[in-house]
Amino acid sequence: MKAVRRKSGRELAVKLAAAGAAALVLGTALAGCGGEPKEKKMTIAVSTIGPTHAWAEGVLYYAQEELKQVAEENDWDYVCVTGDDSNEQSRQVVELVEQGVDCIVMLPMDGASLKTAAIAVQREDIPLVIFDREIPDFAPSATVKGDNPGIGIETAKFFNNYFPDGTVVLELMGDTSTVPFQRTDGFDETINDNFEKIQVGYTGWQREDTQEMFRDWIKKQPAELRRSVGAVFTHDDEIALGILDVLDEYRKKGTEKRMFPNLKVIAGSSGSQEMYRRIQSEEDYVLFSMSYWPQMIKRAVRTGESILKGESYEEMTIVPTIFVGKSQVEQYIDEKLPF
Repeated sequence: MKAVRRKSGRELAVKLAAAGAAALVLGTALAGCGGEPKEKKMTIAVSTIGPTHAWAEGVLYYAQEELKQVAEENDWDYVCVTGDDSNEQSRQVVELVEQGVDCIVMLPMDGASLKTAAIAVQREDIPLVIFDREIPDFAPSATVKGDNPGIGIETAKFFNNYFPDGTVVLELMGDTSTVPFQRTDGFDETINDNFEKIQVGYTGWQREDTQEMFRDWIKKQPAELRRSVGAVFTHDDEIALGILDVLDEYRKKGTEKRMFPNLKVIAGSSGSQEMYRRIQSEEDYVLFSMSYWPQMIKRAVRTGESILKGESYEEMTIVPTIFVGKSQVEQYIDEKLPF
């Protein structure tokens, strides 16, 4: 397959380039010396978000890895594009439609903002597999996602068992897409009445933004409230690590226990290798991460493959979440993984 690299709004991470991952665009190849055009190959495409955080980088890595494998197995072409915001992603999806791809797998930056582009795909009878984030009032060909309510439910169950008398919980959300609200809903429906939950804010899934937000929250709160906090419920390991970064700063100053004398548990999700290593080594707090591995995108790509091959497939795939704490974490640590 002859292809050229597609430029996106942001260069891919260096480690992805080093691994040989490249975003490709459609092209019509000419055969040998005769110059006769080859028959158009089937093309499967992935539209995903830019590397907003480590999980998104992982999705991009595994999407390209699986696309290449599927293309080689079936003698297909493949395309992978990334958008830094909803507008760019929408334009890219429309371009894929115009290029005549045969199937699109899409992780939408924001479901509502990508709805018009999704409808454009559907109008051309191009199969559309939605990954991770839902598009409101829209029925794609198939959906593959993690169990977002389950993350909130299982986190609340752990808190209920660990704090039978309840405690104050800080919640730091990711963004305003469907994912964080599903996690929050699952938590709120499960947590016992003797808990008080305080919303700290939306982090944009960013570790540095989390650090800044948490420091600012600490400065503005009365000491009595800070000292009553027993647990932190975060929506991603990047967020949990940002919280731990700030607590480490206080630890170096010797003021950590004075600032949060009753803080016992910090919950994350996604399953990053850095978080797993921290879970393994942590001595002061109980840490855990609910799995939401970026490798799930591989299942979405394979669903698109099944659609193109006329094979049976699931219209709705929800990947169960797994609790990973100190007792389980060793089996999930793998230094070779990019995320």
